[in-house]
Amino acid sequence: MEWRSLPVELQEEILSRVPAKYLARLRSTSKQWNALSKTGSFAKKHSANATKEPLIIMLKDSRVYLASVNLHGVHNNVAQSFELGSRLYLKDPHISNVFHCDGLLLLCSIKENTLEVWNPCSGEAKLIKPRRSYYKESDFYALGYDNKSSCKKYKVLRVISQVHVQGDFKIEYEIYDFTNDSWRVHGATTELSIRQKHPVSVKGSTYWVVRNRYFPYKYFLSFDFSTERFQSLSLPQPFPYLVTDLSVVREEQLCLFGYYNWSTTSEDLNVWVTTSLGSVVSWSKFLTIQIIKPRVDMFDYGMSFLVDEQNKSLVCWISQKVLHIVGEIYHIQDLDDHGRDSALRSSCSVLMNYVPSLAQIQ
Repeated sequence: MEWRSLPVELQEEILSRVPAKYLARLRSTSKQWNALSKTGSFAKKHSANATKEPLIIMLKDSRVYLASVNLHGVHNNVAQSFELGSRLYLKDPHISNVFHCDGLLLLCSIKENTLEVWNPCSGEAKLIKPRRSYYKESDFYALGYDNKSSCKKYKVLRVISQVHVQGDFKIEYEIYDFTNDSWRVHGATTELSIRQKHPVSVKGSTYWVVRNRYFPYKYFLSFDFSTERFQSLSLPQPFPYLVTDLSVVREEQLCLFGYYNWSTTSEDLNVWVTTSLGSVVSWSKFLTIQIIKPRVDMFDYGMSFLVDEQNKSLVCWISQKVLHIVGEIYHIQDLDDHGRDSALRSSCSVLMNYVPSLAQIQ
């Protein structure tokens, strides 16, 4: 039986269950399917029905790439490896930061003075002009949506300055609203210092690691695009860790990385995942490992890491090395100048999971 002989409703039902990364290829085979995939009703149905299959994206040398983690053989004591794929974004070779939310990418280029929202799956894109004459490298950006609305209303958050006042940090920010295509300066400020240059998104809200003058890490920070307000949320306690960052698991849970240097011969590394995430946060310990004879500068602020719950594994980019952890076994992959890893050797500033979707920007 040919596809064309099937009722339109049945075709739509079948296509709504095809993962987005494969559906993108099918669009080119049928004008009808291509038109269907661009409708808001189908995008909503697809989001509810299709299996979400994440890809790995990395920002390296100001370019956006696909990447992969090879897990073959890990159960036979063969170390996993990190592999670089093809370039994902080809238009601008000078991307300074990238952020993921709901299948959309927010790409910032300070050199070209552009801020763009792009759906790699559908090809839809929108350039956002700055309220002032230019974007600054010191700015923080995030993409989110109003999760209390019946339809998703996307917004962009821009933290435009962090002014140091008597030991505290005053944060000023503005919001771009896609509905009216304009920026709004927000009057509220908060006395926090954002430490994580690359925030993460869960269900439309954005999360950062923060510090204040009294204690390095007492809580982390969220921004709710529905209320357009910051909120302080609790870390697992006790929390004596010196370096910490956030990642996302399955677009539903936050993952927290904490590291403490107890001595010159070993370091403790702990990873938690959230069991509930709202105004009150609950954490569960996911992984604990001790690294023997670490490098002095092994971990630092602003690093990126990924967690795979199913395989109980972690991948963390550390300078010119990649730390792989599977269960209680760790392996450090050296990115030397020669051989198959040489393409990875240069700087990686962002490493994240990306879940393709048919989300519509406008």
